[in-house]
Amino acid sequence: MNLTEAYLLLAVMLAVVAVVSVLFKGKSGLIAPLIFVAGLITALVAGLGFRLREVTEGPFVFVDTLMWVLCGAAFSYLLYVNGTFQFLFAKVVGKKRSPAAQMFILILFIGLPGMITGTALASVATTGLMAGRYLLDKGMEKSKVVEVVTVGALMGMLLPPLCVPAMAPTIARQGLYPGAFEGYFLPILILALPALIVYCALAGRRVLGGWEADGNVEKTGSAVCLIPLAVVAVLVLCYNFLYFLIPYYGGYPVIYLIGFVLALIFKCKGANPLIAAADGIRTVAVELALILAYASVVETFNLVGVNGTLSAQMEIAGINGAVIALVLGLLVLAGGLLLGTPFAYVVGALATYLVSNSNYGSYELSMMAVGAAIAMSMFLALRGSLAETVGETLGGTGVTGTEGGKRNIIFTLVLTAAIVVFLVAGSSLKFLMI
Repeated sequence: MNLTEAYLLLAVMLAVVAVVSVLFKGKSGLIAPLIFVAGLITALVAGLGFRLREVTEGPFVFVDTLMWVLCGAAFSYLLYVNGTFQFLFAKVVGKKRSPAAQMFILILFIGLPGMITGTALASVATTGLMAGRYLLDKGMEKSKVVEVVTVGALMGMLLPPLCVPAMAPTIARQGLYPGAFEGYFLPILILALPALIVYCALAGRRVLGGWEADGNVEKTGSAVCLIPLAVVAVLVLCYNFLYFLIPYYGGYPVIYLIGFVLALIFKCKGANPLIAAADGIRTVAVELALILAYASVVETFNLVGVNGTLSAQMEIAGINGAVIALVLGLLVLAGGLLLGTPFAYVVGALATYLVSNSNYGSYELSMMAVGAAIAMSMFLALRGSLAETVGETLGGTGVTGTEGGKRNIIFTLVLTAAIVVFLVAGSSLKFLMI
């Protein structure tokens, strides 16, 4: 394949996804299935016929990842319906703190389901909804409520142990073998934590004003309902940092299953486990559909020769691996900003192969940074942004992604700078992987 053909096929894929992104206004749930169709169209244009196998086999590399996220979603939603999160929320708002400290705790509370599942929408549908309704009832301006819930959901997705957008490129790794999102606890924490601290320090007083403790929030049960969460936290930390001392006990699916069973025993109120699990899975379905679509694009680019041809050309040209990672990472962010998160995933599929090839042997953290750029696009997107989803969940319109970015320009710059650092210096920071 010559370079012109490679660019033509790349343009076909990007154009189809761009068109449906505009038509469906960035709605990920509608666009994800059409990305598979875009793969079929690209294969047809390449003269390879109707190649259903290649377009659909890529997602199978994420079967293990799906189990991690689905089990986490079932566990976190059970904590929502059995009163555990309500008990925690009463503690969050029941004590007077400085605005920055209160914002920090509130963001962590909203982000908790996101940390467990690696998704933003799990937070929006549970703790974000809970906190958002409370703040609206207290008379806070709706745009500020949407902002707080949006940042909380974004931080929950980015903070460890799991981050679905980062898991996509790190596990794909050129599609050579099924991988696992292990060793990334410290790197993803270091990437996200500075931005979180900056946001709380700068936005605490602006958003929360003179925060007053509220002891009237409905609270049922006792602190025993926190036992499942505490056990899961200990098991996750041991799994990530004491794996050389403790025998392997099944990873995240088993950890979350243990938490799920304990949450049926130690609870504030009764909950149907099957309904809770099903509802929890629904909260993460769209984000999981996106990584499956992403995997389909990776396989399509491999099939039609786009990845191999462009990678070879960059190798012949002698382009530095850090430059390739930086440019493609920024293209992921720009594409997501203009056309939405699904488009960012498609550009990320191209970046996966090119960045990993150009940084062979030390590409892990650069891949993580590409995923963080995809996550960042959810916050900044002009269409289908996380803020729009939050606004709809809370029963009205909210600030758009760009408005949220403008209000929090320093937060946005700090997070973007952290992504850039890991894109460019990922190989030098590999010692952070434990």
